[in-house]
Amino acid sequence: MYRLFLALRYLLTRPINLLSIGGITISVWALVVVVSVFSGYLHVVEQHVRTASADAAVIGLPPWAEWSRLSKVLRDDPNVAAAAPRLAHYGMLQRPGQRPPPAPLPGRGALIGGDQPFLSVIGIDPAAELETTGFAGWLVAPEVPPALRCADPAAPLAPRDGRPTVLIGLERMQREGLAPGDRVVLTTAALDTAPDGDKAPRKVQLELTVGGAFKTAHAGFDGNTVFVALDTLRHELYGERDDFVPEIAVRVRDERQLDATVERLERAVQAATERDSRGFGRVLTWRQKHELYLGNVAHQRGLLKIVLIVIMVVAAFLMLATLSMMVTEKTGDIGILAAMGGTPLGVTTVFLSCGLVITGVGIVLGLGSGTLTAVYLEEIRQGVRWATGVDLLKVDVYGLDRVPCYLEPVWMLEVAGMALLTGLVVSALPALRAAFHDPLVSLRGS
Repeated sequence: MYRLFLALRYLLTRPINLLSIGGITISVWALVVVVSVFSGYLHVVEQHVRTASADAAVIGLPPWAEWSRLSKVLRDDPNVAAAAPRLAHYGMLQRPGQRPPPAPLPGRGALIGGDQPFLSVIGIDPAAELETTGFAGWLVAPEVPPALRCADPAAPLAPRDGRPTVLIGLERMQREGLAPGDRVVLTTAALDTAPDGDKAPRKVQLELTVGGAFKTAHAGFDGNTVFVALDTLRHELYGERDDFVPEIAVRVRDERQLDATVERLERAVQAATERDSRGFGRVLTWRQKHELYLGNVAHQRGLLKIVLIVIMVVAAFLMLATLSMMVTEKTGDIGILAAMGGTPLGVTTVFLSCGLVITGVGIVLGLGSGTLTAVYLEEIRQGVRWATGVDLLKVDVYGLDRVPCYLEPVWMLEVAGMALLTGLVVSALPALRAAFHDPLVSLRGS
């Protein structure tokens, strides 16, 4: 009983212990808030990427891959609902007569895009694309003004004014002042094979008419992508190979079976493209196709966890200092306890209890305040901006309209366990020093 009494007395009579509680609270708060915001950002980014992607994609197809044959192979799978041929290329889109920049501009890439003339050009079959992806919703998204929508949503890439049409992301279209009916020039290159087998690049320029705008939730996709008719792009790049398909988008019936379906489809595609006892082509889920981008965001979150753990280390040293000071100040009390029959275990328990109470209070306060801050961070941001004019978080840089938040219960338990273990170790060091202190020296010092 005396152990708990002394521990409580030492805690309440030494206000400096509030510093240790504050240190643990701040470290736990930071780990909860920052990781929750980054997890929320990763969660939102995954949703954005998902809405702009097909369920699966067949890539890496060889030059002899034929859409007529592969489409049948894919549709034979019971979980495949639709498939659409694609041709992914690259190019530079400009107005006629516009001079190209002297060097590529440092665009924001996958975050936003659209601030450089170089982009991804995707050739599609509109009818098949409407069945396979959310293409129809991209064309008539609420953000797309009626004046910028396609004249005929049923045939969004039909020729106009005698020229092929192109669909451009809404933000890029508005920034460059384009409107349906405007002329643009797509400049790209193709690789031709000479009779002797050598390959030589060939410049390709294609005059297009702006057919309309599209809008997805993935700002990076919108800013860096344009759509043209598959037949038009394929003819300019590959000549008369009308049945060649380098990429295929796939929609499945049951996404819960996506991984198993991808494995079956890859075996079927490689069997259909086999040559010299070797199969070609890979089938990737939407997450695997964007693994590099999503993995980069997750990697940044992991680095932040490591950096924030340093705050807990600092809090641990602060707690170690205050508990060591407590042991030094209570040297006389330790000697009296030992003289009255107190055991080393009893003395250890007194100071260990102090440390664990400090740690426990700090964990509870940190988890509570961290959860509230993360949940209401957008409201806090709006309040600070209203009161001071300072925007704490520029969410528009990441294509968001509010601060995201995604609380991970497992991570919060890990933080609590890590803080508790740190507090236990830090408390044990001064507690053991007090337990093995010579009582005669303690009494003489008192």
